[in-house]
Amino acid sequence: MDSTYKGTYGDGERIGVYYWNNTTQKNTWSESLLNKTNLNTNFINNIGEEWANKIATTTWKVGGSASANVEKTVPSTAYQNEIVNPQPGSYSTTGETEYTAKIGLMYASDYGFAASPSAWTETLANYDGNDANGTLIKTINWMYMGNYEWTISPYSSNSFSVFTLNDRGDVNNFAAGADYGSRPVLYLDASVYKIDGEGTLDKPYIIGM
Repeated sequence: MDSTYKGTYGDGERIGVYYWNNTTQKNTWSESLLNKTNLNTNFINNIGEEWANKIATTTWKVGGSASANVEKTVPSTAYQNEIVNPQPGSYSTTGETEYTAKIGLMYASDYGFAASPSAWTETLANYDGNDANGTLIKTINWMYMGNYEWTISPYSSNSFSVFTLNDRGDVNNFAAGADYGSRPVLYLDASVYKIDGEGTLDKPYIIGM
């Protein structure tokens, strides 16, 4: 974890920032200490065994794609190019398209679909602008928090960049050796079930297993 801070989450709340890969500087997820140490060792160990056991081991799609296939496309196309048919490209250090672990990060297309459907005809690079109704997209995207953040998807047109969320609301790409915010992403095990709740701030989900 870096010792500096960027951006805010909410009213003046500052967050720590992490390097996607400050060791080899490459956009290879299996080499990333954010992946191996921060997310899949420290995070898992610190939430306790009971909660860790509720998280499913998942095959994450980490092949990435080119800028024209992700940030310069609408969310549905970005999804196809990130997850259904990732394209590591000739710059990939390993050619990997999958990585199995409990914790990952968001995809650029996750962020795209988190906006109101009225924004889904806009490219992710234009998510700092308005939707089809003239509404500022970042105001109708529940994942937008006004900060620079990492996704899990490499930018395959070079060996060192990763798709990112910008503080202004759009998707871009930046060097893996930079320090941005990150939000752990997970899937619950099939044995976990909902007891109550609606998934809102006032009525969060209550789960059991």
